[in-house]
Amino acid sequence: MNIHAIKHDPFTGCYAVDKNTLIVKIETGKEVTGVSVFADDPYTSETCEIWHGKKTEMKLKAELKHSLVWETEIVPEYKRLQYYFEITSGNERLYLYDDGIHADEDCLNGSIVQYFKFAWLNPSDVCVVPEWAEDTVWYQIFPDRYRRVESGETGTFKPIEWGKEDTARFDSFYGGNLRGISEKLEYIKGLGITGLYLTPIMCSDTNHRYNVHDYTLVDPQLGSNADLKELIDNAHAMGLRIMLDAVFNHCGTRFFAWQDVVKHGKTSKYYDWFFINSDDFASIKGNTKDGRYFSFAFSAYMPKLNTNNPEVMGYMINVCKSWVALGVDGIRFDVGNEISHTFLKKLRIELKSIKSDLFLLGEIWHRSLPWLLGDEYDSIMNFQFMESVNNFMIDKHATARDLMYSFNETYNNYYRQINGVLFNMLDNHDVVRTVTRCGSIDGMLQELVLLMTMRGSPCIYYGTEIGLEGEIGQSHNRRCMKWRDIDDGKFNDLLTDFREIVAIRNIFLQFKNGDIVWKFDSGSRVVNYIWHNADGHSLEVYLNASNEKITVNTDKTVMYSRKKEGNILLPNGIAVLYK
Repeated sequence: MNIHAIKHDPFTGCYAVDKNTLIVKIETGKEVTGVSVFADDPYTSETCEIWHGKKTEMKLKAELKHSLVWETEIVPEYKRLQYYFEITSGNERLYLYDDGIHADEDCLNGSIVQYFKFAWLNPSDVCVVPEWAEDTVWYQIFPDRYRRVESGETGTFKPIEWGKEDTARFDSFYGGNLRGISEKLEYIKGLGITGLYLTPIMCSDTNHRYNVHDYTLVDPQLGSNADLKELIDNAHAMGLRIMLDAVFNHCGTRFFAWQDVVKHGKTSKYYDWFFINSDDFASIKGNTKDGRYFSFAFSAYMPKLNTNNPEVMGYMINVCKSWVALGVDGIRFDVGNEISHTFLKKLRIELKSIKSDLFLLGEIWHRSLPWLLGDEYDSIMNFQFMESVNNFMIDKHATARDLMYSFNETYNNYYRQINGVLFNMLDNHDVVRTVTRCGSIDGMLQELVLLMTMRGSPCIYYGTEIGLEGEIGQSHNRRCMKWRDIDDGKFNDLLTDFREIVAIRNIFLQFKNGDIVWKFDSGSRVVNYIWHNADGHSLEVYLNASNEKITVNTDKTVMYSRKKEGNILLPNGIAVLYK
């Protein structure tokens, strides 16, 4: 048995999924044929005899590239748990305790072993996430590029002609606004969307608005605070949630506190709101690689805020409270991994006391468990999901098994309840658009099926429904929405496919607590998996990413298909079946 592959972290491998239930999991090598956990209250033995616990066979939960993940649920009667593992491979049997691996279950020669312990299941320590988030299909909007409605109001910058790209620059404004979004809520809802995520809308002098100058006012280019309230109310009336983008890691150089520091230097009462390392910080131009002050990504126009400072914390928490008072359902935190943990813990307590089911989402591009323990964010933007799908689609040597390994690795990083609300996406405003990256509408729709049939809270970047293309350069991944072409019916067929695929999500919700079974042919690029639920229903997905025709089941109801002829699925084909 490969003892080096046996891994159990009592912090991440034994956790509360609710106020009564613990999840216990362990990783082993692939040669292992069975794992049991011996668990019970640590005080069940009243003498100095060897403590054994009650035996529970663990279930093989997932296969990773180099290991297996075993899992079980335990309801500790007295809220405490002491445990150890029995690991079997053929005739070989080993025991894992907190102090290491033993060849025998009992203490040898009177030696003392350390058992694993879960000290006490405190309800207030349980990681709780908003249940509605798992049932939501998000739609990300970059407001300047979504839709412009002439309102008689003008902002600081004159917009260029809608959709015109030959004279556009990275910093061009097209004039999209909140009223434009409001007037398209019926269209958005008709796509099957149930939540809107808006990139920053507060005062700024850039089209992306990630350098905020005033956190209390909607940018006049987009409208007014009254327009925001109207958008929120109209969305809610149609059953749509609203999430705003919070830029608290850094601000813009016209932010009142930064302006005061530039004017008064160290005598400014806001000096400690920032990380300033040089007396002449304001007189030097160019990026901040010289370290004169810290900024986001060395961009001088986005000085970094000191979120360790209690005054900064209080100011930004009040900003969030004003948004909650308007009725927002979620807040996404830009550069969420650079904001202080102290601030996030305090913010969560204060905001959740006002709105307990407020959805707190962090922008983090890497493994993020320290932020997802139940006292900071509810979820993170799941870039690992995007990478898994992308890498499978563009690497023609990757197999369906490789895709499964990648998905399983991602979900194995987090608690079960977190997996249900992971903010899964195929692209966003910071990366190449999906159809451009995968190279075809067929590939994009296959990716969309994966997005809609995996655990998490799926998000679609505006324009994906019409196959909007775009590289990163010159903000081409932030192109204007093609409303004229949509109105002319150019994308009718694609929109029909899109709506049918998103509709699968409503069926998938029956399986969000179910089990997934992957099926493979050796070395194949045919993705085939089945979700099963406790009621005996199944949802089966076929994605033919190979160059060969394949045969699919014919005894199930077809929820959606593309490039399917009878029971034959052509290359690039899709079949989603229900029974």
